[in-house]
Amino acid sequence: MSETTNNEERHGGAFPAGDDALRVARAASEAALAVEGVVRLGSGVYAEAATYGANDKVVGVVVGSGGELEVHVVAGYPPPKSLPELGREVKDEVSRRVGNGRREVSVVIDDVEEVVEG
Repeated sequence: MSETTNNEERHGGAFPAGDDALRVARAASEAALAVEGVVRLGSGVYAEAATYGANDKVVGVVVGSGGELEVHVVAGYPPPKSLPELGREVKDEVSRRVGNGRREVSVVIDDVEEVVEG
């Protein structure tokens, strides 16, 4: 089996370029935001976490060169569950929606922010 084929199997397909990377990043963003306890996407702590395309970017999701995803979130306080559980739920939801369980997904909780209702 060629290295390209192995890479495609590990990451749910070949690395998406340009508009495809933005499409994947947007889908991952929507999946992460659908998880209870996620207030918004994070922008990264030391460097901007984003996927870039022609005249556009998706902040909070990095599509790596091998197709892997790094999703940055901000959790609400008080969180409805522990932060490790929240991270696992985000990872599972993004993986289910974007990679059919085959794409490597990492979740970074950038911050915790008080949720003010009303």
